[in-house]
Amino acid sequence: MVPNVKSISLKEAEELFLKNNLSLLASRLDVESRKGAVLQAGLWDNPSVFLDQNVYNQNTGVYLDTTRHGQTAIQVQQLFLLAGKRDKRIRLSKWNQEIAEQLFYDTLRSLRLELRSTFYGLYFSKKALEFYDESIPQVRTTIVGAEKVYKSRELLLSEVLRLKAILFRLETDRSELVKDILDKEASLRVLLNEPSFIDSEISPAYIPNSEYTPLTPGLDQNELINNAMEWRPDLRSMEFAVKAEQTNLSLQKAMAIPDIALGGSWDRAGNYIQNYYGVTVSTTLPVFDRNQGNIKTSEMALASKKAAYEEKRLSVKTEVKAAIAKLKEKERVFGEYRNYFTQDYKNLANLMIENYRKKYITILQFADFYESYSDSIVKAIRLNSDLMESLEILNSSIGKTILGADK
Repeated sequence: MVPNVKSISLKEAEELFLKNNLSLLASRLDVESRKGAVLQAGLWDNPSVFLDQNVYNQNTGVYLDTTRHGQTAIQVQQLFLLAGKRDKRIRLSKWNQEIAEQLFYDTLRSLRLELRSTFYGLYFSKKALEFYDESIPQVRTTIVGAEKVYKSRELLLSEVLRLKAILFRLETDRSELVKDILDKEASLRVLLNEPSFIDSEISPAYIPNSEYTPLTPGLDQNELINNAMEWRPDLRSMEFAVKAEQTNLSLQKAMAIPDIALGGSWDRAGNYIQNYYGVTVSTTLPVFDRNQGNIKTSEMALASKKAAYEEKRLSVKTEVKAAIAKLKEKERVFGEYRNYFTQDYKNLANLMIENYRKKYITILQFADFYESYSDSIVKAIRLNSDLMESLEILNSSIGKTILGADK
C-alpha cells in the first residue's frame, strides 16, 4: 500500500501550529482567566444587612409581630477599604495577567523552536534516507554477484562476509534513521494537531539555500544580548513577577491598617425612643494581628524573586553568547565542506562498486572506501540539519526569529 504523503512548507506548518496547537490554546485560556481576576479585584464588597425580629410578642400574643406593636430592628453596612487596598489588589491582578501573557509568549517561543527544528531535522533525515535507499540495493546486488562467484570457488568467504557486514551496517543505520523520522513526524503531528496529518506521511517542502552566507561575521553580540533582554518573554515574566511582589508587599503592609464599615440602623421599639434611627461605624483594633507574618513572607519572596531575576539575566547573556559561538562553529565547518561531497563523489562510489565487481580493487579497498563514503555523506547531510538547528536556537535565545531565510 502506497503511503499517503502530505507535503507542507514551513510557513504552512507555522500557520497550523498557531491555529491548532493545544498547549498554546491552554496558555491562551490561562491569560483569559487572569482577566477575570482583574475584574474581580475591582469589585466593591457587598453591603451587609442585619435583621432582628422578636419571635413572640407577649403583649399582643402574636408570633413574628411586624406591626407597629412589635419589635423590629434593621441595620445596613457597607465596608470601605482603606490605605488603597482596592487599587493595590487591582494592580497586583494586572501584574499577574502580564505574567500569564509573557508565559504564553514563552510557551510559543519554546514550541516554535521545537517546530522549526523538527521541520528542518525531518527534511534532512529524509535526505539521508534517500542515500540509504540508493546505496543498500547497490550493495545487495554486489553481494548477490559475490555469492555466485563464491560458489564457483573464485572468491573467499571472508570477502562475502565483509560485504554482508557493510550491508548490515547500512541496514541498521537506516533502521535507526527511520525510527528518528517516525519520532519527528509524531512530534509534528502533535504540534500541528491537524486531523489530515494523522494517518499521512509528512514531507517537508523546503529548498536549502545553495548560496548560504555566514551570518555570524555581521552579528553584534552586545546588540543581540540587549535585544534578548528586551524580547525574552521568560525574562520579562520574571521582571513582572518582581513588580507583582513589590505590589503585594505594599498590599500586605496596607492590610495592617483596619478597614471601616459605615451604615445606618432603624429600631422600632427596642431603643430609648420609638422608631430609632442611627448611624453605625465599625472597625477592628490592630492590637494583636498587624499582618506581620504576611509582610515578612512577602519581603522574603521579593528578595528571592529579585535574586532569581538577576540570575536569569546572567543566564540569558551566556545563552546568547553560547548560541552565537555554536552557530559560528557550524558555519565554519559547513563553509569548509559544503561543496566537498558533490555528485562527483557519488559517481566515484558507483565506479568503486563497478571496479570491485571487475576485481580492479580488493575487498579491503572497497570496504574502507564505502564505509568512509557512507559515513561522510550522512554526516554532511546532518551538518546541514545541525546548522539550521543552531540558527533556530540563536533565534530562540534572542526571543524573536530575526535570522534565516524563513524568518
